[in-house]
Amino acid sequence: MEISREEFMQASWDARLELMPEELEGLEKQTKNIFEQATFLQSSALDDVEATYFPLAQKNTVREDLAAPSLPLETALSNAPGAESPYIQVPKIVE
Repeated sequence: MEISREEFMQASWDARLELMPEELEGLEKQTKNIFEQATFLQSSALDDVEATYFPLAQKNTVREDLAAPSLPLETALSNAPGAESPYIQVPKIVE
């Protein structure tokens, strides 16, 4: 699969990124490499390979969920940029 320069430019515009020509060229090379690796993996015979979630064996990764007292409201609001009890006030960021 190939991605054209126009598709990269459109994707960067959609993501609100300003890419310099050299950055765009680097991303094209990296993406081409990723697609080549994906194509190789798709063509590999992996039918006999057992699926894994972690590369290393893990034991006792889940701890018991214990109830604990929560943070007092005054302490939680003390570092907030603005507070009107019991709410934290933050600047509006929606365009």
